[in-house]
Amino acid sequence: MAAPTITVEIAFDLSAAGQGDFLTLDDPIKGELGNSSYPLAGDTLQDVTEYVRSIGIRRGRSNSLERFQAGACEVSLDNRSRLFDPTAGTAISPYGVSLKPRKEIVVSMNGSREFVGQVEDWDLAYTVSGDSTTVAKAADGFALLSQQTISPHLATAQTTGERVAAVLDRAEVGWPGARRSIDTGLADLVGEYVGGTTSPAPVNALTYLQSVERDEPGALFIAKDGFLTFRQRTDLQQVTSVSFTDDGTGVPFTSISVEYGTEQLRNSVEIARLNAGTAVASDTESRADYGVIAYEQRDSLLDSDVQAQALADWLVNLYGQPQLRINEVGFALTSLTSSQVDQLLGLELGDAVQVVFTPNGVGDPISRYVAIDSIEHNISPSDHRMVFGLSQTIGAFILDSPIFGELDDDILGF
Repeated sequence: MAAPTITVEIAFDLSAAGQGDFLTLDDPIKGELGNSSYPLAGDTLQDVTEYVRSIGIRRGRSNSLERFQAGACEVSLDNRSRLFDPTAGTAISPYGVSLKPRKEIVVSMNGSREFVGQVEDWDLAYTVSGDSTTVAKAADGFALLSQQTISPHLATAQTTGERVAAVLDRAEVGWPGARRSIDTGLADLVGEYVGGTTSPAPVNALTYLQSVERDEPGALFIAKDGFLTFRQRTDLQQVTSVSFTDDGTGVPFTSISVEYGTEQLRNSVEIARLNAGTAVASDTESRADYGVIAYEQRDSLLDSDVQAQALADWLVNLYGQPQLRINEVGFALTSLTSSQVDQLLGLELGDAVQVVFTPNGVGDPISRYVAIDSIEHNISPSDHRMVFGLSQTIGAFILDSPIFGELDDDILGF
């Protein structure tokens, strides 16, 4: 059994405390430009793993009807020696004077990044006994994006992916091209005056991008490697080879949560296009049985009534009837093999997996294909647990697919 190897790095400017070897003007050795041994002073990632007491990471959304939120990470650090104390003095800590908000933090597992973000707060907890800690509370790039606005401007007719890229390219946002992964997108959007024409006003960048995501419908989030990621809907229909099972054929889980009810029931859908018509779809049988449970999408940027109607029909097909849903599965990584751990760590938000579960070992198994809505890590020196939040996969009919190739069971794609 093998839990993953954890590494935590935080960016500090060691030169601020007079520490480290950096470029030094007029120095015969350290003064040579381009010498990789003596880089320019500034923030550099420092390995602080030996001081880590616990790690908590959560990324994703509550379910597929909601938008992805900023990922969060908390790292508790041993601070008995005041190494992570901004008031300790440079004689005590090379990090203290650089202990400020918005420092980059990277958590890696088995050599691959599982969280990249910025420290928003440093919480120092002192005790009379001297067993002190500092907790670095971090958020991913969505936290920064949510504080940016885009100026009123004319957006040309584009696909959803093109619109996402255009927003990220704007000077007010300036998201680096090297830190994004954007699908083209399958939905076509109208040209529009972002911010309006009557009383033009700046628009929140993240809110606008999430409205584009909604029209795809796809997945917009900050990936584990820190890349801003937009996945088009067909990409979310591809099932991975990973399965969560209790029959020995896949990765074994330690906990599972199942629901059956109206939590995600939506039997009346309206898609209202911006300054245009409204598409309506409903499940009359469901409305008669359970009452009207509505879902409305206002100011859709879709460029045609045909697209809006296809989206409305698809949403009703997906959410119009109550279904038994597996909404959470948990794992104890310390009890898994290295291969199984690697399978779990290789999963990303939006990935589709199979879950097979026979309650109490009695009767027929429950088998569902589900999409990953959230990924959570809770790590201590003796334990490492992962929890995946799940929703029904958006898988549509795919010709010749052994999983989504039955017309009676799946929704035609659009």
